Amino acid sequence: MRMEFATLRHAAQSGAHPVDICLALLWSRSKLFSQGWGDERLLASVADLRGYLQPAYVPHINWYRDSERRGVRTLDGSFVSPVDLLPQQSGIAHVRASVREGNDTACLILAASRDEGYRIRERIFGALIDRGINLYFLENAYYGLRRVSAGPTSATVSDHILMVVATVCESLGLLAYLRQRYRKLVVTGYSMGGHMAALSAATSREPVACAALATGASGSAVYTRGLLQWSVDYATLERDPAMRGQARHRMQKLFSGADITQHPRPVRPDAAVIAGCKRDAYVLQSETERLHAYWPGSTLRWIDSGHFPALLTCRTALCDCVAEAASKL
Repeated sequence: MRMEFATLRHAAQSGAHPVDICLALLWSRSKLFSQGWGDERLLASVADLRGYLQPAYVPHINWYRDSERRGVRTLDGSFVSPVDLLPQQSGIAHVRASVREGNDTACLILAASRDEGYRIRERIFGALIDRGINLYFLENAYYGLRRVSAGPTSATVSDHILMVVATVCESLGLLAYLRQRYRKLVVTGYSMGGHMAALSAATSREPVACAALATGASGSAVYTRGLLQWSVDYATLERDPAMRGQARHRMQKLFSGADITQHPRPVRPDAAVIAGCKRDAYVLQSETERLHAYWPGSTLRWIDSGHFPALLTCRTALCDCVAEAASKL
């Protein structure tokens, strides 16, 4: 509680948006990783999981639903995830496409933390269709149609790491699938989705534009230094006597593999737009700047809002970042 109060005071003094602070307090009651560390064998072999990212594969997508409204087709499809460590329910990936005939650019949009289904992302990025960009939305493992229990908040640390690997691997496959059909490709996302987008761009062997929104170089900083740390059940993670006082350090070490600076730069870092929120206390500005510095030629944009308010009041600015990234290819 003392640490939470210190973080709250620092966030308020640094100009964090009050909506972000209120939501952090509210969501702190719903603890992340309350089921503990999870599969210790998987945690011990985190480095080996990178093998799933090479080489990229082209999935066979079963488009099982197709509808049309005002010239825009909406298709729902599924494919088998190449990450065979996932539980059966999560092993089937789900994707939605919103397409207009004649658009020559496709954008893969990845989900933020707690973002299940497609509705939020459709509302934020839907206007891009009128700007010549077709949209593809991937459902994360353990989310929505891929739930295995009570949902992503009940996932263990090892579940989360496996989800990250699956998201990046499936994204690379979808990008390979889309490359056969479109002239330009963009990958984007907000918050955790932005981090997954950056990882996907960094590990792609082909040129892809990237709009990394409300994110930074490190995922571990979000869970150990920003407001989201209030939602992490460190009490449970430290019940193991060997972990007494060491949970944060172990979290940082385990998540270091997802640090962007630990991966090669994208084929086209100059086709990346990195956007941060000036009043964001979830993602540290220093982490956003570190990502920008690591990708030479990338563009850094600042949005005058908080982490969550930007989703409601700055949709046009977020879409502008995606369109700008696409224009650089």
